[in-house]
Amino acid sequence: MVDRHLIDQVETILSGLSIPVQVLNREETAQLGDGPDSERLTDGVLHTVGDTLCLPVKQPALLLCCDRNAPGAEDVLRLAGALVSTLGGSSARPETSFDVYRRALAGELYGAELEALSHEYQLPRSLARCVLVFHIVQTIEERAYELLADLTPLQSRDVLIDMDRHTVALIKDVTEDDNVEELIQYGQALQETLMSETARQMSVGIGCVCHTMDELRESYSQARRAIEIGRIFRPEDSIFAYDRLILERFLMELPADISSEYHSMLFNRRNARLFNEEMLYTIDMFFKKDLNLSDTARQLYIHRNTLVYRLDKVQRQTGLDLRSFDDAVTFKILMELKKCSGPALKSK
Repeated sequence: MVDRHLIDQVETILSGLSIPVQVLNREETAQLGDGPDSERLTDGVLHTVGDTLCLPVKQPALLLCCDRNAPGAEDVLRLAGALVSTLGGSSARPETSFDVYRRALAGELYGAELEALSHEYQLPRSLARCVLVFHIVQTIEERAYELLADLTPLQSRDVLIDMDRHTVALIKDVTEDDNVEELIQYGQALQETLMSETARQMSVGIGCVCHTMDELRESYSQARRAIEIGRIFRPEDSIFAYDRLILERFLMELPADISSEYHSMLFNRRNARLFNEEMLYTIDMFFKKDLNLSDTARQLYIHRNTLVYRLDKVQRQTGLDLRSFDDAVTFKILMELKKCSGPALKSK
C-alpha cells in the first residue's frame, strides 16, 4: 500500500496540470467500476477503459487516470507519470535539497523533474535570485567549500553549494533589490575576508537575476562565463559581472579568423614600431581616464604636451584621433580583438 502522504503530495503537484488527473493505489482500481485488473496492466503504457485513460506507474505503485476525451489527455497523463516516477524515487534521486540545487545548476535537473523535487523538498520555486561563482585560483589541499563555508555571510534563503574542488556557487536571494554594484561589493568583502583568514585568492563571477528554479542553471552558466571572459579581457580584475561584459561577450562571439583580420588592419608590421610597450600603456591609461588629457598625464607623470604629442603621432600614422570618442571606440575594439583570437597574432 502506497503511503497516503505520498499520494497527497502527488495530487498537489498534479493539480497544476491542464486537466484533472485521478490518483489511485493499484489496489483501489475497483473504484473504476469494471476497470482493468491491475495485474494485467503494463507499467508506463497508456490503457483505455471506456472513457477513461489510465497510466500505471511502477514506483510508487499508482494508477493515474483522466478523461480520455479531454484535450491533450495522453500528453498530460505521460507528464503526470514522469512527475510521479520522480517523486517515487530512484537510485539517481538527490538525497538532500543541496543535491537538488547542485544538479539544477549543473543542468542535470530541469522541467517536470525539477518542479517535482522542488515541491518535495519545499524549495522556493519563484524567487528573485542570482548565482555567484567563487573560484579559488591557487592550488590548495582543502576544497574551496571548506574554506568558504564559515566565511560567507548568508541570509535565510541563501544557499552555498559545493560544485567541485575549486568552485563554490552561492544562490543569493536578491528580493531586496540587490543591484550589481552591491553584489560586486559583497564579492570584494568576501575576497578580503578570505585573504585575511587563509591568504587565498579568489575570482568571483556574477550571473544575472533569475526568478525560477529552471533559470538558476542559466545564471550559474553566466557567472562561470563571466570569469572566463573577464580573465581574458580584464586580467587585472578578479570580480566579473556578466551584464558588465557586454562588449567583451560580443567580441568573443566573433570567429577567430574575423577577429584576426580586423585586428591586423591596425596592428601590423607597418605600425609595429609605433605601438611599442610605452605607447600602448599610454593609450590604455588614456582610455581608463575617460579620454581626459590632464588626468592621464598626471597618472603617467608626464607633461600634458608629451601626451598630446604621442596622440598626434598615432593620428598621423593611423588616421585615428583618440581624443575623438568614435575613433577611440574603433581603436579600442580593434585592439581588444587580439584577445579573441587565441594565441598572439602574428604581425602582417
